[in-house]
Amino acid sequence: MSLKLSRIRLFEILEVGKGSDVTSKICDNFLVFLVISSIFSVILGSVPEIDVKYSLELRLFEIVTVLIFTVEYLLRLWVAPIKYEQSKRPKIKYIFSFYGIVDLAAILPFYISLFGFGVDLRVLRAARLLRILKISHYNTALQDLALAIYDERKSFVSAIYIFTVALLITSSLIFFAENSRQPEDFRSIPDAIWWSLITLTTVGYGDVSPITPIGKIIGAITALLGVCTVALLTGIVGNAFSAQLSRKRSEFRSEVLRALQDGVITDVEHEYLDKLRDEFNMSKQHARSILIETTQDMGFNIAEDYK
Repeated sequence: MSLKLSRIRLFEILEVGKGSDVTSKICDNFLVFLVISSIFSVILGSVPEIDVKYSLELRLFEIVTVLIFTVEYLLRLWVAPIKYEQSKRPKIKYIFSFYGIVDLAAILPFYISLFGFGVDLRVLRAARLLRILKISHYNTALQDLALAIYDERKSFVSAIYIFTVALLITSSLIFFAENSRQPEDFRSIPDAIWWSLITLTTVGYGDVSPITPIGKIIGAITALLGVCTVALLTGIVGNAFSAQLSRKRSEFRSEVLRALQDGVITDVEHEYLDKLRDEFNMSKQHARSILIETTQDMGFNIAEDYK
């Protein structure tokens, strides 16, 4: 096998396993398991009793984990020319990409603590929790959220503007209403902004609350505005996610229609539909329901071939 073919095959293994690529799926599951296990080890290591009793085991597991993640990072760097084939400097592009930064962040705290640069170890331990972002390689949740916000960016900005207006107005009013009675809790408008923020977001820590009649009225209005603005933001993101799901369903249906133009779904087309289903994070039942619906509309009855 030539070096180029080896690089291509390694790229396929490291990327999300699609279709019937068992090796790639095993690699995906192993790395996800390793990420989750390392997160648990960091969390358990923060418990003094566990850290004292199992410090050696946790340290060895950390070393093994970092070594595997380091090898993965170097391999992803090596196959970068395949992923970024249109780029003149693919390795640099990977290093400064979102995934490249996440992969580096997963191993960097260990090497910083190993060689020592005067950094607080507590900060480095907390930084190791960033490894959870490595799962983004195999799950599109964060990408879907970013796309949902981007697609509805105008509505999202409008909602944020409404929230900001409510925040500034309610914090100013509560400051003038409560400052004379609670000078320590409402010393300034910035202090009042904190109270308004936690009230608008319906968190309501309960450590500070209005005591004047006007302040209580303002507090009630702030709480109601908070429910409205949070519901508005939630609705915008929810609708965007729903629109993305509809788009994926429509695109998958279009590919099914294309495959059925000759009345037969070939093995190659079957493999492609499987890969597309994996890419869209669709269940087999969901994909099969689309296929059944499409074949029935076209007058075919070949859904049993796709399971």
